[in-house]
Amino acid sequence: MVDMYIIECCRNCPNSLLDLEYVAALVKEVFDAADFNLRQRERLQTDRPLHHQIFRVGIAGCPNSCSQPQIKDFGIQGQLIPQSAEGCVFCGKCVLACPDGAITMTDSGPDINRNMCLNCGICIRKCPSGALRAAGTGFRLLAGGKLGRRPRLATPEPDIADEYQVKEYLSQKLELLLQEGKPGERLGQLLEKINGA
Repeated sequence: MVDMYIIECCRNCPNSLLDLEYVAALVKEVFDAADFNLRQRERLQTDRPLHHQIFRVGIAGCPNSCSQPQIKDFGIQGQLIPQSAEGCVFCGKCVLACPDGAITMTDSGPDINRNMCLNCGICIRKCPSGALRAAGTGFRLLAGGKLGRRPRLATPEPDIADEYQVKEYLSQKLELLLQEGKPGERLGQLLEKINGA
């Protein structure tokens, strides 16, 4: 029998901030706990779902998002939050390394523009003096993306999540879809209907 969901991960590359296999196992636990395969089959009244009826999860190891979590029903993106610390040697390697231009050098060291920073951690890896450090790691969560006739980018949650929050948020979205979604309705359509967007 065909699974009613697919978990897609990007490959483990040097940019990855996550143990992708571990996160995929966490996600699978949530689907198993929700008995998603059985309940989704009942909701759709089929054992052979169409391509767009399969719930898709994208797990990206970093903000490069090679697994395209922005267009999946549910997305997870690895995050590493940089923070300035003591010991800057004013080499400027962090400024040059930042692909988003989020760092400027000031008299007191690197200044990170939080509105531009995507939490990729490249600046931390390039800093030779340790003046940039990780203030935290976690997950950016996205819900409701899809392609097709009416494409929709997934809506990101504003806060960086921990493992518990990943499981809790995914569980909530699955329950919402299973309990309130019409047969064939995607999570993004349901969220738009609920939020009046």
